[in-house]
Amino acid sequence: MSAAKRSRPNPAELRELYVDQGLSAAAIGARYGVEKITALRWLRAAGVERRFAGRGLAHRGVAAPSADDLRRLIHEENIGLIGVAEKYGVDYTAVGHWLDRHGIERPTIWQTRRRGQVVVEPTEAELRDGITRGETITAIAEQFGVSRRLIRDRCVRYGIEVGRDGWHGGRRFTCVDGHLARSTYEQRVDDWLTEHGLDHEVEPAYPWDRRYRADFLVGSTYIEVWGVTNNPAYAARKAMKIERCAQEGLTLIQVNHGQFANGRRWWKPLEVLSS
Repeated sequence: MSAAKRSRPNPAELRELYVDQGLSAAAIGARYGVEKITALRWLRAAGVERRFAGRGLAHRGVAAPSADDLRRLIHEENIGLIGVAEKYGVDYTAVGHWLDRHGIERPTIWQTRRRGQVVVEPTEAELRDGITRGETITAIAEQFGVSRRLIRDRCVRYGIEVGRDGWHGGRRFTCVDGHLARSTYEQRVDDWLTEHGLDHEVEPAYPWDRRYRADFLVGSTYIEVWGVTNNPAYAARKAMKIERCAQEGLTLIQVNHGQFANGRRWWKPLEVLSS
C-alpha cells in the first residue's frame, strides 16, 4: 500500500467515508492500512459522531444488498466491486467486506472485464483459414475476444507460419483510396464509397465493445460485409454483432456475399448513404 494511503485522512475525508459513504471504521482502517481502533481514534479526533453498529447504509436510508443480490451482481451480472460500489454509493472496499461477511468469492479481474462471457478459442481449422485468407492475428484476436498473444501461441502450437506483420499467405487488395482490403468484396465496397465521395473508416471498433470491429464506418453508420460461409464461429459472431447493434440503437448496413453474384446490384443497401 502506498504511503499516501497510510497517511492520516483529514476530517472532511473521514466524514465523507464514514457518514456519506457509510463505511465502517474497520473498512476505513483497511483502506488506509491501519487497525480499526486507529480509525476510531481518527473519527473521534475529527469530531465525527460514531453511529450504532450496522447503521452505515441504513443511516442514509439505503439498504445493503442481500447475499443473493450480491452474488447475482458479482457472479452473474459481473459488474465487479467498483460497479456494486457505484450502485450503492459506497467505497469499493465496503463491497469487499460485504463479500467476506457472506462468504462470497471475490471475482477475478478477468471475470469482471469479460462480463461473464465464456472464452471460445478458434479451432486449428478456423485459425489456419483466417491466416490463409490474410487475417492479421490482431483481427482474429478481436473477433474471438482474446489476446493477440493467445492467437500467436496457438499459431505456434499448430505450426501455422505467421509473418512479422501478423499475417502470412493471404492477399491484401489495394483500394482506389489506398486502403488495403481483406477480400475483393470489401475492396468493391471501399471503392464504391470512395467513388461516391463518402468518407469512411476501415475496421472501426464498435462502441459497445472495442474488441469487436465492423468493416466500415460512414458517419454514424456501420457496414458489415459478410463474406465467410460454413463457419460456425463466424456465424455466431455475426449474429451477436447484429443483435448488439439493434440493442444499442446503432445503424448497421449489411452486405452479404451472395449479393455480389453476377448481375446483382450489390451496392443497393449502400445507396441510402449517398441520398
